[in-house]
Amino acid sequence: MDPIEAAPLSVGLVFSGGGAAAEAWHAGVVRALQAVTGWDARSADLILGTSAGAITGLCLRAGIPPADLYAHRRGEPVSEEGQAIIDRVVTPYREGRSERDWNEQGPQSPTLAARALWPPWQTRPLHAAVGLLPRGTRTTEALQQRLAELHPEPWPAQPFWVTAVRLSDGERVVFGRDDIGATAAEAVRASCAVPVMFEPVDVDGRRYVDGGVHSYTNADLMGPPAFDLVVVSSPMSGAAGWSSVRGSLSDAWTKARDSVGLGDSQPAASDRAWWSEALELAWSDGRAFRAARRQWVDDKLREEVEGLGRRGMSVLVVEPDADGVELVDTGSDAEVDRTGHAGEEADRGHPAQVWRSELAADADRTVRRILSDRVGLRFAGLLRRAAG
Repeated sequence: MDPIEAAPLSVGLVFSGGGAAAEAWHAGVVRALQAVTGWDARSADLILGTSAGAITGLCLRAGIPPADLYAHRRGEPVSEEGQAIIDRVVTPYREGRSERDWNEQGPQSPTLAARALWPPWQTRPLHAAVGLLPRGTRTTEALQQRLAELHPEPWPAQPFWVTAVRLSDGERVVFGRDDIGATAAEAVRASCAVPVMFEPVDVDGRRYVDGGVHSYTNADLMGPPAFDLVVVSSPMSGAAGWSSVRGSLSDAWTKARDSVGLGDSQPAASDRAWWSEALELAWSDGRAFRAARRQWVDDKLREEVEGLGRRGMSVLVVEPDADGVELVDTGSDAEVDRTGHAGEEADRGHPAQVWRSELAADADRTVRRILSDRVGLRFAGLLRRAAG
């Protein structure tokens, strides 16, 4: 065999944000990749994580086997190796609350809002909204402590990057790459600080929020150096589109017209308040918002993947199909069952646990389907070479 052909390939691994859905999805992805190709995600030359994806990345860098990540999300027994690592975590998961004083009732970062709106031909609406809204009040010290117990060393020995957004100016930062004094636990906590919901996280005198404000995936960071293959696990992109937004708005529009007795007739001036009811119905339904978010994530990811392609990198994107999107969205806004996190015993009957289990299994099936088609066979071959 030609020694050049036999040389191991370099693989970069990207885990997107997406809350509990992302953690479950990523677990199914890495398990299936190893089951089909023999490639162990712990050996990735670089792991890049955003928000919940950073938690998965740190679990792998802590040494938890991919099969155990999957089993844990499914509420199934894990190996002795994985259990020994999981048992390091002894701090219960709790979210505290902080009070906003009078000065904190307004925008949390007017400077960020101003920077995001100027110049007008380069506006960043999401950044502006983050700056204009008040800071979150849910605290995550317990999350940081749990992450520090999971990975006691300040930073993994193997390359591990975590994205966040600096609240003062909206710039994306990359812990593990940039010169910022932070432990892995601090970095992951900052990357998970969803604006308005959670408090910004102070690291080395600067405040940071969720890296998903810039991009749910941030895959454009994968190179230089270039990788032979980049694997992107992204449950929040995929089959959706503005058609879903229009469909939801159209349904709400029709319900609102019917509710005021308009039917197909034209509204009189006195009846035109029905449009506000349509907007309210669309908002409470949630489908329009979720579809719009998914389209934004999808557009960003396509742009990032195209950029990696121009740099000569092969990119495997694992994202849900139409049925998978429905499954992701079914539980995305539900109350999250915090059992089953690290050392805590999972309640298999809890609806959130059932949903996570189904989602991890769907990700596993998705990977197997992708790697079995004509294009996917090439990716499978690359991963087998990377596995040595």
